[in-house]
Amino acid sequence: MGWLRRRRRLKLAPFDRSALPEVTPASFDEMRDEGLLVAESAGRMSLKNRLIVDALRRDEAYSPDRAAASAREVLLELAEEAEAAAERVAAERRTAEQREGRSQHQHDYHRSDSANLRRRELVYAAVAAGLSSRRGDDDYVDELVERARDAAWQEVAAALEQELDRRWPRFDEEPDYAAARPARLADFAGDLERALRLAEVRRIAESIPEY
Repeated sequence: MGWLRRRRRLKLAPFDRSALPEVTPASFDEMRDEGLLVAESAGRMSLKNRLIVDALRRDEAYSPDRAAASAREVLLELAEEAEAAAERVAAERRTAEQREGRSQHQHDYHRSDSANLRRRELVYAAVAAGLSSRRGDDDYVDELVERARDAAWQEVAAALEQELDRRWPRFDEEPDYAAARPARLADFAGDLERALRLAEVRRIAESIPEY
């Protein structure tokens, strides 16, 4: 019976590492710039969330000065996170320099990894320095605030449109709509604030990339 015959084993050529395409490692400047871009994106999201929470909690007009102060606080927090990452990698490097042998997994560092760890340490330190410098750049801070404000408005507007689309058919049927409106707004603000807190936790966990 033909279908019981053993399948012929394919003869595979030995793995030739030299045949792999050469990978050019990213330069220090490229790694630093990428880190700054990631941090800027995280900072814009964090500032956007702060602006939304402030708008929901405070019964006062938008203040450019207060928004700029919040932007500088966000940049300071990100700079501190990058500095902490640099210190952590420095500690890992010092430990790795005392260990011989081959790594068993990606975080099992040995002496052969010390040069790469030193590079990562310097990149994190450079990202921290760049963020600290941008805190004093008024034009950069103003642009960060404007982009975060636009993102905040888009998010709030989208949430409002969804809520209106969901509830509008019943508004005219509710005689107590005006009296219940503050409670509805409070419920909406609570839901949005919980979502923002969750997003902030995720941002803190993912804001600084691994190099």
